[in-house]
Amino acid sequence: MIGVGLVLAGCSGPPKHPTWKNATGGEQHEQLIWKAISSKEWSEVERHLSATFAGVSADGQVLDRAGWIAYWKSAEIKEVSLGGISVQPEGPDTKVSGTLHLAGASANGLASSGGFRVLSIWQETKGHWTLTASSLTPVQSR
Repeated sequence: MIGVGLVLAGCSGPPKHPTWKNATGGEQHEQLIWKAISSKEWSEVERHLSATFAGVSADGQVLDRAGWIAYWKSAEIKEVSLGGISVQPEGPDTKVSGTLHLAGASANGLASSGGFRVLSIWQETKGHWTLTASSLTPVQSR
């Protein structure tokens, strides 16, 4: 019986290949939303944005939910990567920050060799995670 307990204990923790159905926290949801944007999975992006979403683009433009989706649809992102992720739970919300690198971004002033600092606020409600706010700040080269 001890062997069974050890095997089951080894199965816990975050999934190795998170999906929207098995993701367990803010970092995984942040990775998934950027993957959905780069893969042009707009129904997934829409499904995971709060109805009252607010975003700030890299050039400082404040966007609502529809504006954020339109902004990314016109960006032609080929690939994304996130690094230096920090997750800070705060009540029902989770703050996720890190550095976003975009490959192939051809519009919206998204050319930044240093990438972008991203700050996102995720909220879990009834087992469903939604992105309520996100902002991008270009990383300045020194």
